[in-house]
Amino acid sequence: MKFNKSALLLSLAVIAYTPTHAAQAQPGYLGISLGQATVDDFCDGSETSCDDSAGTLRIHGGTELNGLANLEFGYRYIDDIEASGVYGGVGLAAAVNGHFVDATLQLGMPETGPFKVFTKAGLLLWRLNYEVAADNGFIRVSESDSDSGVAFRTGLGVSYDVSETVRLRADWDYLVNVGDDDELGEADIHIFSVGPEFRF
Repeated sequence: MKFNKSALLLSLAVIAYTPTHAAQAQPGYLGISLGQATVDDFCDGSETSCDDSAGTLRIHGGTELNGLANLEFGYRYIDDIEASGVYGGVGLAAAVNGHFVDATLQLGMPETGPFKVFTKAGLLLWRLNYEVAADNGFIRVSESDSDSGVAFRTGLGVSYDVSETVRLRADWDYLVNVGDDDELGEADIHIFSVGPEFRF
């Protein structure tokens, strides 16, 4: 498990010392987004078939600490990424999907119009589900397993206010060192997503 401890400490410090201006901030928001996740180095070129991208869904909610900072919590699902090939006359196939729960601090520019650009840093709990199958033409054997851990997340985003209570949001998320070296190894995940948010 690797993550940037300095970024985590900075995030905690900002949360602790950022004043809350209740008159200027909405008390909270909920959102949902759809996108695509791409896993670095999942495909190494030796496979007959490999797809290192998959669809992803995230549901999130947060509170606006003030005009500059938000504290957000989310759940994300990433669908199967798959690879297959033939090694020594045996066909091998692997599929991995994942569940992620995160806590993130967002820091953005002051709201001077309908657009807001922000950066983010936080931690996530990940759970990956593996399925591996082998087929020699006569017998097919498959095995399933799962693993979990903690990783660091960061990224960038932009939102556009459609109205006082609805905004559209686009995100790039970077999940660092997700996975276990004892299983399929660690990998970084890039995610591009878009969806609505509802302030209340």
